[in-house]
Amino acid sequence: MSDLKDILGNETLKEHFKTAVRHGKVSHAYIIEGEKGSGKKMLAEAFAKILQCEHGGEEACGECTSCIQMEHRDHPDVIRVIHEKPNVISVREMREQVVNTIDVKPYKGPYKIYIIDEAEKLNNAAQNAILKTIEEPPSYAVLLLLTTNRGAFLPTILSRCILLNVKSVPKQDVKKHLMESFHVPEEMAEFCAGYSMGNIGKAKDAALSEEFLEKRDFNISILQYIHEAEDFEIIEKVKILKKWKDSMEECLDIIVMWFRDILFMKVLAQNDNLIFKEYSSVLKKQSEMLTLEGIEDIFKYIDQTKIRIKANVNFDTSLELLLIEIKSKFIAVQS
Repeated sequence: MSDLKDILGNETLKEHFKTAVRHGKVSHAYIIEGEKGSGKKMLAEAFAKILQCEHGGEEACGECTSCIQMEHRDHPDVIRVIHEKPNVISVREMREQVVNTIDVKPYKGPYKIYIIDEAEKLNNAAQNAILKTIEEPPSYAVLLLLTTNRGAFLPTILSRCILLNVKSVPKQDVKKHLMESFHVPEEMAEFCAGYSMGNIGKAKDAALSEEFLEKRDFNISILQYIHEAEDFEIIEKVKILKKWKDSMEECLDIIVMWFRDILFMKVLAQNDNLIFKEYSSVLKKQSEMLTLEGIEDIFKYIDQTKIRIKANVNFDTSLELLLIEIKSKFIAVQS
C-alpha cells in the first residue's frame, strides 16, 4: 500500500488531506472522482492509513500496529464495501455493510472509515439509504466514495460531501515511474505514458501486458493503411479484432490516440508530442488527406461505437461501420 508521499502527482489533493488532518477538519464524507486507473483507491487508502495511524501525524508512520494492519488490508475499522452484481450496488448491500454497522464504535482506531469503490453504481435506493448517515454521521465516521462520474449521485448526496478530483500525472513522471519501478524499456514507457494521458494505472497495465502490445501493433496495421483498404479487408480485420471483444475499449483508445496524433500533425505541423512517433511519416501523409471536420467526425464515430458496444449492439457490425466511416473521411477529401 502506497503512502501519500509515494503517490505520483495530485499534490493539491494530497495537501488537502494533510491540511484536514493538521487542523482537525476531517470531513465525514468525500467524493473522490477520477477515471478508472487514475489512483482514486490508492489515495483513499493512503488517507485512511494516515487517519488510523497511532502517531497522529500528517503522514502515516508505517510502523505502528494500525499501519501494519492497513498494509495487510485487515484493519478492523477500515471497511471496504463490496457488491455482488457487477453493475449495481444495491440498497441491501448498503444497509448491511454501512447503515447497520456505522453506529458500532471503532474497535481500536479514532475513525471508522468506509471505502466505497465504484460508487457511481449506487442505485437511487442505495443512495437514499446512506443519505441520513451522511447527514447525521457519528463523529468518528468517514465515508470515502470513489467514482468515475459524480453526475451519478443525487443532488442531496453531492451537497453533503467534499468533492475532490484526481488529476492526470505529467507524462514525463509516468514515463520515469514505468522505467524505474517496472524496468520498462524507454520506447515502450514513452508510448504507454502518452497513451495513458496521465493515468498511471492505465499506463502500468499497458506496459506490463504482452497482450496490449499485440493489440497496439494489430490496430496500427489497420490504421496506417485504412485510407486505401478495401471493404472486404476491413471485414477480415474485424474478425481478428473480435478476440479482444472483452477489452475493446483499449483498442478504441488506441484508435483515438492515432487520430489525436494526426490532429497534432495537422494543426501544429510538428511531432514532438506524438505518441506514435515512429509512424510520423504515415501520420503526416494521412493528416494531409483529412480535414479538421473529418477528424472531428472520426472522434464522434469512436464515441458512438463505444456506446453501441456497451449497449450490446452487434459487435462485428459496430466495428465494421466504424472503420468504414473512418475510411470514408479520407475518400471525401481525396475526391
